Order: sequence, then structure tokens, then C-alpha cells
Amino acid sequence: MKKAGKMRKNAKSPKTLIRNIVILVLSVVMLITGMGCVYADQMLSRINFVPMEENSQVNTGELFQAGASSTSAKAGILGGLYHDDAITNILVMGVDDYQPNDPGRSDSMMLVSVDTRHKKLKLNSFMRDMYVAIPGHGSQRLNVAYTLGGPQLSVATIEANFGTDIDRFVLIDYASFSKIIDRLGGVTMTITKGEAQLINQNSGDSRRNLTAGTFVLSGKQALYYSRIRAIGDDFERTQRQRKVFSSLVEKFKTADIGTINQALYDVLPLITTNMTKNEVLNMAANSLTYLNYPISQNRTPGNNEYTSERVSFNGTPADVLVPDLDKCSKSLAEFIYESNLPSKTYDGD
Repeated sequence: MKKAGKMRKNAKSPKTLIRNIVILVLSVVMLITGMGCVYADQMLSRINFVPMEENSQVNTGELFQAGASSTSAKAGILGGLYHDDAITNILVMGVDDYQPNDPGRSDSMMLVSVDTRHKKLKLNSFMRDMYVAIPGHGSQRLNVAYTLGGPQLSVATIEANFGTDIDRFVLIDYASFSKIIDRLGGVTMTITKGEAQLINQNSGDSRRNLTAGTFVLSGKQALYYSRIRAIGDDFERTQRQRKVFSSLVEKFKTADIGTINQALYDVLPLITTNMTKNEVLNMAANSLTYLNYPISQNRTPGNNEYTSERVSFNGTPADVLVPDLDKCSKSLAEFIYESNLPSKTYDGD
């Protein structure tokens, strides 16, 4: 069990606190916000909060322990999973736009680690076509876990296969990406000639004059760019998603309060999370610190950590990535925990 870390009281001005809160939202992909007592409740009420599962095997307690260090935060094995009190792991999922009453699939899955031990913000993409064991459902593509059991089963599947504790999840409707990017005035991206041609043809944006180079992309353009399938493979696709995330972080840092506020007001109803309101507000107190952490990137599986195979789903053959679970688990743990890789001596008491 994580020890409840005591947040240091901030004596910052109301204006600074407001900026901290709204900027932090982006550092975990537009998670959440609060602005003063009454306004905080108004803004937070726009988010779709879902409770933690009562039968969850791992109750991680309070998150975002500001100032946690090797002497004040424990690390080890919690519920059979690698865990560090000083590192908060949040699974951010973007869901395909499907028809009503169709749950869809998690088109993108990115683990955002707020690492106060090493003072880094870490992004790890999980390839959606990995062929893994989904608890209670046999082996399938990783993105099917969301269809079968929502974000909770996606979290359970990743934990069961890759051995790292996931503290919370955030589910984002793809419409939110376009809205927040447009509210912030677009994001700056460097694109290739092939990417530019595809964006011009398929993004749905009326501006169709992109070429190879660096441009400010609109919401529609950035969303299509992050989901391009016609160029390269899914590894490149997840890299584009991380590039958009990083660019969006930089954009949030320089946006004015009014712009950020309106963007969040529009997109918060499109966000679902099992974080609590208190966790959101506690995280916000140190938002500028987290945003100024350097960003590290990784993906699962990495090179030489999988084989490409063809399997049959209900008689239909499909190409999948079969991960080497031992290699993937080890490299993921090393990416998140670095030289402080937890030993098997801590069991959460």
C-alpha cells in the first residue's frame, strides 16, 4: 500500500495556482483541473469520474507524492507487480470513434509515469496489435481488452503481461484532441512529404497546402497525423503520437490562462478517469515542477522483443506481434524505475 504523502502547502498567488492546475492537466494528457474552491468543483464536475474497483488486487493509495525520495518512499513488489511510491503510473487511452452502443477499441495506449524520484516525465507506448493473454478471455490483441472489459480490463491485461503496477487510468475521446489543439492555436510539428500529402487529402481540414517541413497543425490535422497508418508501421505511428503529446505540452506552457481555461471547459466532459478529485488537486499543486521535467520516451515491445506471426481470429487470419514477455517486462521496468529497479523485498505494508 502506498503511504499517503503529505503535500507541502503552497503559498502561491491564486493566479499562479490556477496556471499550475490547468497546465498540469496536459502533463498527463489533459487529465483534469481545479481553480480555487468554488470554481474547482465546477470544473471537476465536468469530468467523468469512475470509482476504483472494490475487488482490485492492488490499492495504490494516494498519488503524486511531491518531494518523495529514496529515503521517504518505498519501492518493491506490490501485489506481484513492480511498484515505487515515488512514481505514479497512469495509463492514458484514446478510443476509436465507433457507432453508438459499440464500446470500440483502445486505439492508442500510453503509460505516463510522473517520476518524482528521478524527476522525469516518461511516456511508454503499448502496441495495440500485441498478442497477449487477456484475463478471463484467452489470448487476443491488446486493444481488444478495452472492448471486452473497458479501461479496467486494459489495465489488468497490461499488469498481468508486463508486471508493472498501473496506479490509475485516463480515457480520452478522440474528439477532445482536436478541440484542445484548436483552442491552443494548433501544435508545431515537423512532417515529411508523404505525411503532408496524406494530411492534405484525409484530415478533413480545409487547408491543404502542407509540404515537407515544420508547420502549425490544426486539431484535425494533428489528430490525423497521430493516426496515420499508410506510412511506415505501427511503431512509427505510436512515435507520432508521442511527438504530438510532447508538442502539446510545450504549447500548454506558453498559452494564456483564458485560452487554457476555455480549452479545458470544452474537453473535460470527454475525459473519464478513476483518479479522485483530491488526487487531481494534489497533483495540481506541483504541476509546473512536473511539466519542467525532461520527457523520456519508450515503447513496448522494443526492438528484438517480439516476433511477427499470423494467427486466426474466428477463422479470419491476422498479423500480430507476439511479445517476449520476459524481455518486455524487464525493459519496461528498467525504463520506468531505472537504476532503482524495485527488489522483491517490499510488499506494501
